[in-house]
Amino acid sequence: LCTPRSRKLLDAVGRLDAGLDEQACRSLAEWVRAQYTTAYGSVPLGFVARCHLGPPYIDHQLNLFQVIVRHFAPAEPMPEPFSAARMLARSGGYAYVEVYDDGLILPVLDDGTVVRP
Repeated sequence: LCTPRSRKLLDAVGRLDAGLDEQACRSLAEWVRAQYTTAYGSVPLGFVARCHLGPPYIDHQLNLFQVIVRHFAPAEPMPEPFSAARMLARSGGYAYVEVYDDGLILPVLDDGTVVRP
């Protein structure tokens, strides 16, 4: 789980915020799941990251298994278990934050380094 994330993976997760159509988003999510399965051994439930769409959105959540990308305004509550990663994502210090179904939250730096709690 602590193996650094590849540049290709970081770029793919970043593209999920680009307003892709549903089929492109689904294909990208499948590729991301396959990368986690083969390279890291465990697939996160999804990610939380800062949103680059601009106001009123500040962050977004991706559920890898339902392939849902949702953008959130500052006062809008984020569903569990993603809400626990929200403040880390908003800090701006991470490319994204991985959220696992067992409650594990792993921030990923822009260089792919995984920060252990």
